[in-house]
Amino acid sequence: MPTSWPGGRSRVNRTDRLLAIVLELRARHYTRAEDLAGQFEVSVRTIYRDVLALCEAGVPVVSTPGYGYALAPGYFLPPLMLTADEAGMLLLGAAFVAEQVDAPYRGAVDQARKKIDKLLPEPTRREVEVLQDWLRFVGRGRREPALDARLGLIREAIQAHDVLQFTYQTRHGAPGTRQVEPHGLVCVDGRWIMGAYCRTREAVRAFRLDRMDDLRRLDERFTRRPELSVRTFRPVIPGTLEVRALFTPDTIRWAREEGHYSVTGEEPHPEGTVLILRPREVAEVLPWLLSWGPGVRVLAPPAVQRQLAQTARAVVALYDA
Repeated sequence: MPTSWPGGRSRVNRTDRLLAIVLELRARHYTRAEDLAGQFEVSVRTIYRDVLALCEAGVPVVSTPGYGYALAPGYFLPPLMLTADEAGMLLLGAAFVAEQVDAPYRGAVDQARKKIDKLLPEPTRREVEVLQDWLRFVGRGRREPALDARLGLIREAIQAHDVLQFTYQTRHGAPGTRQVEPHGLVCVDGRWIMGAYCRTREAVRAFRLDRMDDLRRLDERFTRRPELSVRTFRPVIPGTLEVRALFTPDTIRWAREEGHYSVTGEEPHPEGTVLILRPREVAEVLPWLLSWGPGVRVLAPPAVQRQLAQTARAVVALYDA
């Protein structure tokens, strides 16, 4: 069976190609016949025949000399039929999203699921039900009412370009008041993180929603920064401190599985594997390194070695007492 577009470089049958051409024209303002021919590995003459066939079928393709083909404004494709696997993935993905978002979006997800379900033929619906019986995506986070309120408030502020103010709690150090320009929300392992430009720090920062207190919208608008997008935003930015930690062969597998945001690479070592970490400060990586006990030994820098030794001695003294 021919490979369905867009995949690989193998050719598709004509029916799939005609649909793909329409989708391509919808995605772009103008598309040249030469570009379509190269994409589908056919001749330009074949593209001319395909476009003629689309016009005869009622698809309003407009040809402009020097620019190429385009669809007439206002043209929409008729509803597409979904396979059981396609519908199943959409419904399973919607269920996962519903577990993570706040009430207004949960309602929108629920309505979308009902609409998809109504569009499915009975045989496809039965296949989807079987799929849902054995496949499920589970979020790791637990949604709480307080977090729901923050999520909704931040979402509205992002859409309205409102400046936010809140007290931010940190594990190390005193809480501080922040004023930020919110640009996006990212869900990482069930934890919601806001990407924002922090006016207090004059830099891009990531803020966990569960560490915010006294959150409120200010009566001030900001201009959105085009370079800040969740498509490229990194929830946690590695620091400049380099820590080299030697893990034993028995420990490295589990260290890789659990992971740490600051791990940037690894190197082989005669006694095991060296993980290279780049935390912003020692306090961010100290508990993680201590959790592996004798399964890890910090090779550098000396300052981290001293802090680990000091903390370990304090724990020993606590239990000796």
